[in-house]
Amino acid sequence: MAAGGRQRAGAVVKPGAMLPWRPPPVVIQPATTDAAAPTGLRSCVIAVLLAALLLAPALPTHASDTRQVEVATELSRLAASHGFVVSGDEHLAGRIGRSERGDPLRRLRILLEGFDHIIIADGRGGIERVIVLGAVAPGASPTQPMVAVDGGPPPATPIELPTVRQGNQHSVRVALEGADGRRLARLMLIDTGADTVVLPTSLIAALGLDVGTLREREVQTANGTTQALTGTLDAVWLGARRVTDVAVAFLDDDKLGTTGLLGMSVLGRYQLTIDDQANRMTLTSP
Repeated sequence: MAAGGRQRAGAVVKPGAMLPWRPPPVVIQPATTDAAAPTGLRSCVIAVLLAALLLAPALPTHASDTRQVEVATELSRLAASHGFVVSGDEHLAGRIGRSERGDPLRRLRILLEGFDHIIIADGRGGIERVIVLGAVAPGASPTQPMVAVDGGPPPATPIELPTVRQGNQHSVRVALEGADGRRLARLMLIDTGADTVVLPTSLIAALGLDVGTLREREVQTANGTTQALTGTLDAVWLGARRVTDVAVAFLDDDKLGTTGLLGMSVLGRYQLTIDDQANRMTLTSP
């Protein structure tokens, strides 16, 4: 070892002596050949595709959000889950509808989109009752389900209902409420010439009314005067609007047929407008 600690060229390093540290040589590989590149690329692509296939089942699928169900069964299940009562479910037998995720109100509207119906809210964010009025007639637009709160006093907003055109006459779907809350959905002819609501006698029992409590008297219809059994219905539902204490007259089926007349005991409480072109009835409080 030379003075100053420098190592002379060609000097022999004794065992145990420390060599100065040098970085390892940097080796530069030649560029990958053209034949090797596609093989590596294919391996990478295959790995990505395999990972995607393995992860696919875990991803959410929006298509499964909508499914076909039996309307009656699904409505019964929703009623049990959310604690509301269903009326008119006999109209749902054998019908298939759509079920989607979402809040109960949205799910009901989608499920019952092929039916005229009423949804009554309980005023606390829940649903109290669902009333199915009947299936929508072919070619007719469904009544938009209006939501009433607690069956309380009617709001000041107009009542708007689609009508079914029959020649130059219009009919409208309503729900008749008889004894013990029994409800029947009917398509009734709008008749301003009738003093009262007029129904066939075959509906007396279906509405839970006692014939002995009805009075016989002469009533006025568009076709003239006739004898009828008269009484009072608890209510007539116009969409979600409940019109109470409605005078009614029952005529023999052979005189009236199986239809009914929506007369002035309901219509007389409002200002009536019928739009012939839009097939729509509007009732406005005076």
